[in-house]
Amino acid sequence: MNRTTLKLCFSFSLLMVAAGMAQQRSDYVSDASWVVGAYEPGESEYSVADQVAKTDALIALLDEGQKEKLLHELKSDERQAWTNLPAPRDAGGLRLGEMTEPQIKAACSMLATMLSSQGYKKAVNIMLADDQLLNEGKPRPGFGTENYAFVIFGTPSETEPWGVQFDGHHVAVNLAIRGESVCMSPSFIGTQPQTFELAGNSIRPLTREIDDSYLLISSLTDPQRRSAVTREQRGDLLTGPGNDFREIEAKGVSCSEFTEKQQGILFGLIAQWVNDLPPQHAEKRMEEIRSELDEMFFEWNGETEVGSNISYRIVSPSLIIEYACQGRGESAQQHLHTIYRDPTNEYGLQIGSPRR
Repeated sequence: MNRTTLKLCFSFSLLMVAAGMAQQRSDYVSDASWVVGAYEPGESEYSVADQVAKTDALIALLDEGQKEKLLHELKSDERQAWTNLPAPRDAGGLRLGEMTEPQIKAACSMLATMLSSQGYKKAVNIMLADDQLLNEGKPRPGFGTENYAFVIFGTPSETEPWGVQFDGHHVAVNLAIRGESVCMSPSFIGTQPQTFELAGNSIRPLTREIDDSYLLISSLTDPQRRSAVTREQRGDLLTGPGNDFREIEAKGVSCSEFTEKQQGILFGLIAQWVNDLPPQHAEKRMEEIRSELDEMFFEWNGETEVGSNISYRIVSPSLIIEYACQGRGESAQQHLHTIYRDPTNEYGLQIGSPRR
């Protein structure tokens, strides 16, 4: 093969790669969606040193106007201003749609050091689900990957308290950090639709949060189920945005009555939220939650058949998990809201990073 032929083959290969990339880009509704959906942050140490380094790397890429939007005081009012609703353009924080590709990748790398691979992928998939709510990919205020925003509270430090907030439609992650301690309360995750197709893949952001709940209710004995089901129709979240530090009454069936098998299903379900934390933090948090089994209650509202229009709660002294369908009729499970809180450690109360 002569040199001219080699050059032609190489050029053809580049064209084929470019064509493949263009086809992949066409599956996404915006540049932000494309970068977030295609970018792989790589392995993380999940150490505070790595978290600080990745956060500083993002800040270094920003201009002064972007920094003003991103950086807030530790006790800023913005810390409790998060919402699961589509945010207006003048909402606090630096939106992904206001970032360049290198900046978005840096932001993703930062988030991937603070959430487990499960938690990071879930956040990405919820954003990509939100893109499905756009009208043929056209911009829609508050919706889509472009409209998710980051805020950093305080100064990133390996010893002093600081925090990170990432929020938008159906995602609100509030992280308080101090040294090797991390708190993720309060945090909201949801999705609409429940399942969607993207780039030839079927994506379901909240899989076991749904499936394991039906597994748990079906595992209960008749007397246990009668205690667990407190309403014939679904309820809604009691501790969503705007309800910080709210105490709710524990209702339903006492988890102290559960068999070993039922306990396994219960803690597997709880882990779908807790395991969004990095492994070492999730393991510690699950130990705390397991120790509260005798004070834990599981409450169910609605029918118990798979796919029904339901809500449920798991409540113990340091745990509130709520799940509620938002849709109606046959589409009830297509729009979902959930909340995770540790009422004893909201915004890092226990690690010296309080907002209250």
